[in-house]
Amino acid sequence: MEAGVSVFPGRIRQFGFVVGDIDAAIAQWVALGVAPWLVIRDLAMEGCQYRGALSEPVISMALANSGDMQIELIQQHDETPSIYQEFMTATGGGLNQVAYWVEDLDAVRADAVAAGWTEVWRAPEDSPTGFSYLEHPDAPLAIVELMELNDGTRAMGSAIQAAAEAWTPGQPVFLG
Repeated sequence: MEAGVSVFPGRIRQFGFVVGDIDAAIAQWVALGVAPWLVIRDLAMEGCQYRGALSEPVISMALANSGDMQIELIQQHDETPSIYQEFMTATGGGLNQVAYWVEDLDAVRADAVAAGWTEVWRAPEDSPTGFSYLEHPDAPLAIVELMELNDGTRAMGSAIQAAAEAWTPGQPVFLG
C-alpha cells in the first residue's frame, strides 16, 4: 500500500462495530448521545460469499448517526463462518470496518484489488444493494467496506442522519 495514495473515493462514511450483544452496545452508544437507532433483527444474509465460499449467517444490525458519521453495530447469532464470526473469534469484538459509500461499486472494487486489497466478504450478485469487504496486510484496521450508494441506500442514510439531528435525550431510542 503506497503512502499518501488511496483507491477509495470520498470520505469515510461509517464505522462498523462487531458486537456480542447488540442491545447492550446500543445502550452504550445512547449513553454517549448517539440515537435514534434503526434496528434490523435476525436478518438472514443469503447468498453472501466469505473468502470465496457461500456464507449465510443470521445477524442483527443497528444504524445511527453522530453528525454525518454513521455508526453500525452488527451481532451474528449463529456459528456460520463469516467475516463477523472471524473477527469475534480473533478479537472478542470492536471496531471492525470503516465504510465508503460508492456510486460504482464494481469499478472501486476492481481498483482496490489491483492495488493489493483482497475481497473477503461480498453481497450476492442479485442483491438490491451491493457491498464488498476488503482487507490489506498493511491497513490500519481489519476491513474496509465498500457500500453501493444507490437511491435506496442514499434515502436510508439521509433519513437516519435527519433523525439523529432531531433527536434529544429522553426521546425514543429506536426509529420506526
